[in-house]
Amino acid sequence: MTVTTAGAGTGRRAAAALSWWAADARGPRRHQADAAAGFTGRGHRHAVAVADGVGDSPAAARAARIAVDHAVRTAVLDGRADLAVLAARDVLLGAGLPGDAALTVALGPDVRLAEATWTVAWVGDVRAYALGPGGPQALTREHTVGAEMRASGIAVADHLDHVLTTSVRTVRGAVEVGLAAIAEPTALLLATDGVHRALDPDVLAATCARVPAPDLARAVVDAAGAAGTRDNATALVVATAR
Repeated sequence: MTVTTAGAGTGRRAAAALSWWAADARGPRRHQADAAAGFTGRGHRHAVAVADGVGDSPAAARAARIAVDHAVRTAVLDGRADLAVLAARDVLLGAGLPGDAALTVALGPDVRLAEATWTVAWVGDVRAYALGPGGPQALTREHTVGAEMRASGIAVADHLDHVLTTSVRTVRGAVEVGLAAIAEPTALLLATDGVHRALDPDVLAATCARVPAPDLARAVVDAAGAAGTRDNATALVVATAR
């Protein structure tokens, strides 16, 4: 499995700089259909996002890239992570572009304000974790047939975990966008299902505990590869402490 650095950025104009690191691996797939992005807007807000294109095709890869690039900018400019998901949908549909993606967007607080709450919005199954002394805390709940049926107490086949109930292309409004808030996390980890489905929770927790933030995305992707993931694997870590 080849791991590459997908991106790293620092918001130089911000009163409190944003640092984020991402790593990915194509794995056994023909195409890398995951994408990661970050954006700082005029020193006041930061956003990061990870998307997982639906399928193994150039259209899936393009949809994921468009989704993250548009979402991080809209989140910062509008100050709403959930509206950023809907804006990504509007770009795909309005331009008549093929492809679809799962998407998670994390929006930081306005650095001019005293509050330090991050908001996370998502559709599909890209997972977000808050990182701190207690280990990774999942902030998102998967929008999949498998997850919904298990929540109702129904045993289902594993393949239904890959069937999305909500995605960038199909989300109908803000009510269908998942939304969570976390006050003053040490860091956030966003990971595609090629990571979080492959890793045992104890392995993920141990990796987060021993690896510093700048190296954690790569370490998590490596661990997913060692665990035998059969999908693209992407992780993004953002240092959120002010």
